[in-house]
Amino acid sequence: MNFKHSVFRTLSKASRLTAGNSPSEGLRVLMYHSVGSDLPDDPYGTSISESSFRAHLDRYESIRQEIPAAPFEKPTTKTPAAAFSFDDGFRDTLTTSAPMLADRNIPFIVFVAANHIDDASGLYLSKSELVELSRLPGAQIAAHGNHHAPLTELSDSDLRADLEDAKSRVEDWIGNPVTEMSYPFGAVDRRVRDAAQQAGYTLAGCSLYGSNTPERDPLLLKRTEIVGWDDADDFELKLRGHWDWFAIRQGDPAA
Repeated sequence: MNFKHSVFRTLSKASRLTAGNSPSEGLRVLMYHSVGSDLPDDPYGTSISESSFRAHLDRYESIRQEIPAAPFEKPTTKTPAAAFSFDDGFRDTLTTSAPMLADRNIPFIVFVAANHIDDASGLYLSKSELVELSRLPGAQIAAHGNHHAPLTELSDSDLRADLEDAKSRVEDWIGNPVTEMSYPFGAVDRRVRDAAQQAGYTLAGCSLYGSNTPERDPLLLKRTEIVGWDDADDFELKLRGHWDWFAIRQGDPAA
């Protein structure tokens, strides 16, 4: 157990005691990365175990009627809902996560870093596996940058090229338009947001904790990260919004 996570868990349980256990309004986008893979360098709990992911889904099924599943989209109401997302394009999204989600008829979106495809490490999807994933029921494929670089650190010309190349490469591979993306490392400001819009994206996810109501900028949709230390109780706390205080530490790029 990560010490900071233990402290944050305590604060989140206190939030539940003071705020009650009703889910927050709007669409909550849950952000996963790898499930079931042993990543070579993972100090932040990027990969969660297969058993933990199954426990998360089991807990979700127990409260799904209260918080129904939804695709990654701009919300049109404040009704509580949950969307499942995966960043980077790990191979285990196809082999591990997707089958469990399909068994439960839960839609999901995968944000693929184009340069990770066919990566020599073997951790990421190949082009054929990406196509296979794109054809699964409930699956949606989107972009996550071309070089998986912090976009806020790029020059205007490099930023434009990265956004456009990521979009066109993934579109070519799956044979469908790509108008959704997430920002690598959550690195986004107004310049990056506007560049994403100019590149043809209509929806984009950042890494700010919280849920999304209709007035939220569709190119800065909030997402709540799930990490390897999150047990089923942590998952439910995050799903219901009791970790949203964490956003105070992050800063809202929409502000």
